[in-house]
Amino acid sequence: MYKSKTKERRIFGHRRRVRRRSSRIWAFISVGLFLLILELLTRIFIDLSGDNNKFAQTQTEPDIAQAYRLNFISQNSPAQQPVEDKQLLLAKPSVSVGYQLVSNQKAEYWQINEQGFRDRDPLPLVKPDNEIRIFLLGGSTAFGYGAASNEATISEYLEKRLQQRIEQQKTSPHLYQSNTPLPPVTPQLAPANVLTPTTPNPDKAQAKPVIKPAKLKSGKYRVINAAVPGYTSGNELARMALDVLKYKPDLIVMLDGYEDLMLDSEEEATQAPQANNYFSKPAKEAVAYLDKLRASVEDKSYLAKIAQSSWIERQKALKEADFLLNEQTSKLVKHLPNNQEELEKRVNRYVAHQKQILSLSAAARVPMVVAIQPEITGRNPSQLTDAEGAIATDLGRNYIQRMRDDYPVLITAISKLAKTFPYNLEVVDLYKLSDQYPSPSFIDPIHLNEAANQKVAEQLYYTITNLTKMQEIPPKPAIVNKPIS
Repeated sequence: MYKSKTKERRIFGHRRRVRRRSSRIWAFISVGLFLLILELLTRIFIDLSGDNNKFAQTQTEPDIAQAYRLNFISQNSPAQQPVEDKQLLLAKPSVSVGYQLVSNQKAEYWQINEQGFRDRDPLPLVKPDNEIRIFLLGGSTAFGYGAASNEATISEYLEKRLQQRIEQQKTSPHLYQSNTPLPPVTPQLAPANVLTPTTPNPDKAQAKPVIKPAKLKSGKYRVINAAVPGYTSGNELARMALDVLKYKPDLIVMLDGYEDLMLDSEEEATQAPQANNYFSKPAKEAVAYLDKLRASVEDKSYLAKIAQSSWIERQKALKEADFLLNEQTSKLVKHLPNNQEELEKRVNRYVAHQKQILSLSAAARVPMVVAIQPEITGRNPSQLTDAEGAIATDLGRNYIQRMRDDYPVLITAISKLAKTFPYNLEVVDLYKLSDQYPSPSFIDPIHLNEAANQKVAEQLYYTITNLTKMQEIPPKPAIVNKPIS
């Protein structure tokens, strides 16, 4: 008639478990409803404030920034990307050049060929007879950091411009100096009793001779983008000796300077930071799945975007960059030389490396152009847009003043080297962009947008077409001496 104590404990214990399960379910439901209401209120507030466009844009900007961030892997890692959806730009440590890009990579914004150059097509070791090869070396600016595709880089614009010149020389040859030998010239001596006028007759109009530009060497121009993000002149020297000369270049173009000014004088070249090992295949698939899930949530939830942005900014503030390209804009000032002695050491190192590169190119009978890369403090402040002004503000007054003092020292030093070797080296100063450059031109302190890349290519084009070694020099007329009777 009476229930046993054991049965009673079982009955009440079961009821307690049911209540606990119910309370947990209601807790989850309450949290979900709270987040849903908070998401709706956040959307209403953002829509009313007019900031919804900013949230729509945040999806593309981190994508392209991440696509250009170098991901260093160990030498033993397989030459393929760990997570295909990430489209990471992979690099491996190298004893000879510091580090190098992994070959045969492709992403939405860039493509690396099998030789490790930023190019769609492979570069054969044997150069075709009609091909004229120009190699562009440098760091991230020369590489085309931030460009939407290979076609939006300096090297691609330069190649197209040179090919346009060759086509114009074919269709409008009258605009350029003729390659046809002129008829022989016999010097005419004036009679002894006739005075030769030494001053022009003011009554006769003196027509100025029209000097036509010389023709560019005919051929199929190919500009190879051999730049690597983060490279300094020490890396470029090794790359020139080991990777470039074997492809028989006709011209070397260096676009650099900034990274050398920022690299400690104790370092000869930029070295790879600690490499990351790949995940195992199961872990890789799990990470890929979680990434897709996270991306889906972030794409649809304003709360998730706000949380992500806050977390990223907090991590940036706490993290010490192990690579200059990963450094925050506001912290770049700490990489500048802290005294005159350190500045001189960095400048001397840069000039010494360029002199070694010049020796290699001269031995191979290859002309060389050194272009000092643009930097935002060289831009006229009146030409800066609001976005560029924000970059300058983030850099700080200390950085701006020191960069304006230090960068010209490096430019002066390399210009002196060019004066010493005028037939082998040409220097182009791109630090202070002219008013002809578009506004905006900068996407950060040193990297350019597509329109500015095109303008840099145009300046390099004019420099190249004025190089005697890149021109078809018309033969001079023969002088026939008249026999003395």
